[in-house]
Amino acid sequence: MEPEVWLRELQIADIPTYVDWVSDRRLCEHAGWGHDAPRSAHEAKWHEIVGDRELTRLAALQGDELIGFVDLAGTDPDHRELGYVIGPSARWGQGLGTRVAQLGVDHGFTVLNLTYINAEAPETNEASVRILVSLGMTETDQQGSHPYLGVATPTRCFRISRESYLRQNPVPEGK
Repeated sequence: MEPEVWLRELQIADIPTYVDWVSDRRLCEHAGWGHDAPRSAHEAKWHEIVGDRELTRLAALQGDELIGFVDLAGTDPDHRELGYVIGPSARWGQGLGTRVAQLGVDHGFTVLNLTYINAEAPETNEASVRILVSLGMTETDQQGSHPYLGVATPTRCFRISRESYLRQNPVPEGK
């Protein structure tokens, strides 16, 4: 049986693992991270992120091993935008992205008490689109374009409301 996947606040001790992922070219290309910057630049950026109290970025662990992170970006008390990364890329295809994204949405609704959560994915990133749909998110009419694998790519935008999420995922009594 696989160890449980769970979230916690980022810690300074997490930084070396995240910085190590920069050597994973596939992850960097998919996440839109600069691959060629010096390690010290990546370490400085992660120190900023860990210290940023306006960004809700939570470390994702499986057992005691760091496997990624989830963001609920924005400062609006009503809604945020979901983002997640699983690393290194050798972990992809194991259901971890779905689990981490689900935990992020759950955190947004049950801890942050958000009204709705948005997310977007490049239309060519079929795995991310599949994850967002599996969370019960519905596609909106909004569309954008962002670089993905070095090419401007149309994005598909999604949203889920607290009401819809809690209907699909009832909170147990006493929580």
